Amino acid sequence: LHILQSELTRRQTEGERPACGSGTNTHGYNTPFHVFALFLILLISTLACSFPVIVRRFPKLPVPNYALFLSRHFGTGVLIATAFVHLLPTAYVSLTDPCLPRFWNEVYPAMSGFIAMCSVFAVVGVEMVFALKGARHSHGGLDLEGLKGEGRKAEHRRGDSVKRFKQGPIGLEPLPPQPQFDDEPEDLDLDELDPVAEDQQPLTATGRRKEPPSANGHLARPDGQSRSTSFANPNTTTNTVATDQRAILQCLLLEAGILFHSVFIGMALSVSTGPAFLVLLIAICFHQTFEGLALGSRIAAIPSFSTTSLKPWLMSAMYGVTTPIGQAIGLAVHTLYDPASQFGLLTVGSVNAVSAGLLLYAGLVQLLAEDFLSEGSYTELHGRRRLEACGAVVCGSMLMAFVG
Repeated sequence: LHILQSELTRRQTEGERPACGSGTNTHGYNTPFHVFALFLILLISTLACSFPVIVRRFPKLPVPNYALFLSRHFGTGVLIATAFVHLLPTAYVSLTDPCLPRFWNEVYPAMSGFIAMCSVFAVVGVEMVFALKGARHSHGGLDLEGLKGEGRKAEHRRGDSVKRFKQGPIGLEPLPPQPQFDDEPEDLDLDELDPVAEDQQPLTATGRRKEPPSANGHLARPDGQSRSTSFANPNTTTNTVATDQRAILQCLLLEAGILFHSVFIGMALSVSTGPAFLVLLIAICFHQTFEGLALGSRIAAIPSFSTTSLKPWLMSAMYGVTTPIGQAIGLAVHTLYDPASQFGLLTVGSVNAVSAGLLLYAGLVQLLAEDFLSEGSYTELHGRRRLEACGAVVCGSMLMAFVG
């Protein structure tokens, strides 16, 4: 023990750094077991992500809408915990490994947070560009001449009313007609005001149950209008398109953040051996299941994806095959690739930091804030329904934090 302590002291004094690399022996590599793990992860990932899409495609399945409602918010907690508990710590540990050059662990050890911050800014910039393009498209057909004509007509009507007020006696003019209310018969439908009873119904219900889900996963009216009384007739087509584009962008950001690090998770699984391989396989199975349900519930909630569209199936398949692709790469290069090498540490750390930034922005801003803090959320989620959604988010985050 004294010799070992003196050797460590000498290395610290001389500034000698440990060599990168795990130095594991690959002679006991069990190839058939790793191939079985590849197909197991492929099956679990694909089924988990496709399950919400299958339920929507086949409405005769006895799955209540309440289960999908909870799974959406449960998935939000899973994604947020993945970024905070899994990706950021892994990126920090990888980029500050003692075997790396001094820049990474002494000069600037906060590189993982810097990379995550830059990825958030990049995502905000991309979303801003798409939002500006959508705004120009929606306002591009504004008829200024028509507005001027309407202004002249309104001024003419105002002049006539003032002239009649000046010339005629007071009290002889009839009262103006009462304004007509939009959707008055539908506003009197008291059965739709009970969200709890509505959630208990299966997806095979008929009649009013045919409303498509909105971008944040809650049921929306077919015409895109709210239930509040309005004296105007807004252009709901533009609002529906914008909401649909935002929902698609949310899913793409979620999928990008998940897919980036899934490849390296698969590679790390394929190059591991012994008891560490079995422990990592079990953890990845739970990890892929929770993430797949979270992503699949958001994909199934996109309004523009019809039940016969191939897009949700392709997005689910992309998630299902990404980790097995990483496993296949690890199987091919398990004698060459070492996650503990300098190249492996820098690559895995940087990719995990980028993925953490993407999932943090998507989970906190586009999912959590929009589901619970937006103006529309206070009318869609209230009372017991809001408490159940909050409980699902907390349960998802705690369970994923436990899995790691």
